[in-house]
Amino acid sequence: MALQNEIVAWASTRLAWQQQALYQLATGGPEPDPASIARGLAEGKEYTPQTLAEADLPGETSSGVCVRLLSVSLVKCVNAIRNGECLTFSPAGITVVYGDNASGKSGYARILKQVVRARVREDVLPDVFQDQSPDCPSALITYDVSGAEQRSIWSQTQNPGLRGVGFYDDACGAAYITRETAVTYRPSMLVVFDRLIDLCDAVRSHLDDMLADNDRVKIMLPTVPEGTGTSTFLNKLSAATTMAEIDVACAIPEGIDATIKTLADEEVRLRATDPLRERVRLMGLGEKIALLDDHLATLQTALSDDVDRQLAAAQALAADHRAAATIASSASFRGEPLSGVGSTMWRAMWEAARRYAEAEAYPGREFPGTGANDRCVLCQQKLSDEANDRLYRFHRFMRDDTERQAIESQRRVEEIVERLARIDVEAANVVVALATLEGSDPDLTLRCRAVLSAFVSRKDALVQRTRGGQVVIPAVPHLPSGDLLTARVDATERAAALTGQRDFAASVSEVAGKRAELEAQRTANAARHAIEGEVRRLSARAKIEAARKQTDTKIITRKSTDLSSDFVTDVVRDQFTRESHDLKLHRVTLAYPGGKKGQLMQKPSLLAAKQAAEIASVLSEGEQTALGLAGFLTETHFDNTKSAIVLDDPVTSLDHVRRDSVARRLCAFARDRQVIVFTHDLTFVGDLRKAAEEANVEFTPRAVERQPDGTVGVCRDQYPWKAKDSKERLAHLRVDLQRIERECSGWDEATYEREVADWAGKLSETWERLINLEVVSKVVERGTFEVRPRMFRALVYISEKDNNEFQQSYGRCTTWLRRHDKSPDRNCVAPSTSEMREEWELVHSWWDRVRRYGNDG
Repeated sequence: MALQNEIVAWASTRLAWQQQALYQLATGGPEPDPASIARGLAEGKEYTPQTLAEADLPGETSSGVCVRLLSVSLVKCVNAIRNGECLTFSPAGITVVYGDNASGKSGYARILKQVVRARVREDVLPDVFQDQSPDCPSALITYDVSGAEQRSIWSQTQNPGLRGVGFYDDACGAAYITRETAVTYRPSMLVVFDRLIDLCDAVRSHLDDMLADNDRVKIMLPTVPEGTGTSTFLNKLSAATTMAEIDVACAIPEGIDATIKTLADEEVRLRATDPLRERVRLMGLGEKIALLDDHLATLQTALSDDVDRQLAAAQALAADHRAAATIASSASFRGEPLSGVGSTMWRAMWEAARRYAEAEAYPGREFPGTGANDRCVLCQQKLSDEANDRLYRFHRFMRDDTERQAIESQRRVEEIVERLARIDVEAANVVVALATLEGSDPDLTLRCRAVLSAFVSRKDALVQRTRGGQVVIPAVPHLPSGDLLTARVDATERAAALTGQRDFAASVSEVAGKRAELEAQRTANAARHAIEGEVRRLSARAKIEAARKQTDTKIITRKSTDLSSDFVTDVVRDQFTRESHDLKLHRVTLAYPGGKKGQLMQKPSLLAAKQAAEIASVLSEGEQTALGLAGFLTETHFDNTKSAIVLDDPVTSLDHVRRDSVARRLCAFARDRQVIVFTHDLTFVGDLRKAAEEANVEFTPRAVERQPDGTVGVCRDQYPWKAKDSKERLAHLRVDLQRIERECSGWDEATYEREVADWAGKLSETWERLINLEVVSKVVERGTFEVRPRMFRALVYISEKDNNEFQQSYGRCTTWLRRHDKSPDRNCVAPSTSEMREEWELVHSWWDRVRRYGNDG
């Protein structure tokens, strides 16, 4: 249970969505949807982990399905193979496809190499000696999946179901030696790692599509001058950018267009001037700013709250005094014929009359005149005693202390008002100073004008209040903060003092920089909607990228590799050692350099080598072929699906001993899986046939031929004569004899002799093969001349009768052949069909008897 414990413990450490997926993959629950998972991760969905238990893991049962090949048909535009050919395979046992060199055999192998599982692939070309065809190479692959026949058109589709079939040729064997390959055998429960990796890859693929979609809606940000703060802000725009930061970057000061124009004009002016003139200008500007500073300070004092309080106090005192005088006059003149004596209107009239009398009517005399001949200055009638008395009383009232206080208080109010009236808030020199300042600092100018306007309003309100009525007095405006004007004066004076060629250039650059900064701010303000949209896109992208990191498979691969290394390597290495030993390979083993995508990688290496060297540079060509085969056979051993394997000329460069081993191993596989072998080697065909017979495995012959007219790739269900064994040759001779018996009645003598000579020649060759296979090869190992002592007893059973039958029959066959010129003295007549049948039956009986000798006793 160690492996289950390891997997369950590791699963609990994974991300929540992977824990949930592992549970579904292990228990066979609803298949996780990669697209749905990708969307959930990108949207920050919370996943609830599901605990994986040991019982949830799959057991050690056969995984996958069994795939067997049935045929390659409707071949089109493949090498020089004739279009429309069909090559069939037996679904059981071993099918051996024989073909001479240049027969088209390899074309069929290349088609299968394209569609099944192979370490190395190669392009399938059309006939390069013909004009280029508009059609692509294609073929119909018919195959069986766990008993269900299916079809796939190669070149139009790549059917994953056919990947269960293994393929081997020299290139695949070389790749096994020189490259790292995945260990194919693993406990079934480790499949969850493969499926989790596949799921992560699929989820990442969807996330990659989402990233591509996100890129396609990328918003073009405005172009602003480089080096500005806005440029820096836009360049650093990210998912972390806040709305507050956007507010700051997109904020623009009031009157920005006018300021930019002013700065632009200033830049033009500076570039067109010289340092000396600029110094003079700066000095003049400083004087104007100092004047403006002094004026604002004066206004602040002249229209201060203290002045307001003084005016209010004077008005209140004058009002009190006047009220007291009014009360006094009301009491003194209550009996007068006309009311209102002492009132404001009355006093105005009195003062007017007094001034007129003293200036015009009675100059040099104190008003009022009450002489005998005096007249009223208003009605110009002579004054009566009553009138003189009334004028005297009025005069005395006006000289009274109460009235005098009232008049004095009013005069103080009028003095304050007069001082206010004399204040010239917007004096001409101030207006000129503001106009000068505006060219270099429009923002400060705007603020100064606002202060002056406020002072005007305050002055007018103060004056208006002395005229009666309820008036709200505006507050004293705040001057530019932090002694800004004073600082500006100091800065201007320093600039004027320091203005030289170098400093002047810096001034030009500073003005240009301010203008660029303001223009950048204005551009950003206009593009605020686009900036916010890009931040939203970047935010979405950051979430997708964060989700993509959750699909990394390195940790999964590492754990899968570690478990494979712990629980698999010894098993695979032991089998590889067995396969290598059977192929007479020594001092080679399997090394495990690491893992890729959840797969443990392996590579053959030299055992106990003292010096570093590539294995391909040490082993002979035959040993390299054997090593490649050992790797392929090891993989096949651990393929629990029992799917077909296809081998193309697998024994090239192998000696006879190794060929026999390969033949026996392939036939051992053929007991429970389909084996297909392409070969041009007649000897190997014989080895496979013999091994199949020994293993009691069905042997299916197939041939690919090149016709006399040059047509290649023609498929046959039987071998050509030279590839047939004794049994097949005897069967062929019997069928051919039956044909001669049927057709000979219509032949002339020459035709009959030609047919009989051909049949006799094949019978002669059959005798030779019988002696070779049934006698010689049982005693002497073919290719090694090694004597087999246990089979030597077969020679004892060969009787005189066996020898005579062979000698006589072989002699008769020779006389029937056309390969020697016949003696004129001897009249050689072709045998009758009955004689031919007797000869065939003799040979068949001889073969059936002699082939059992080695098994007797």
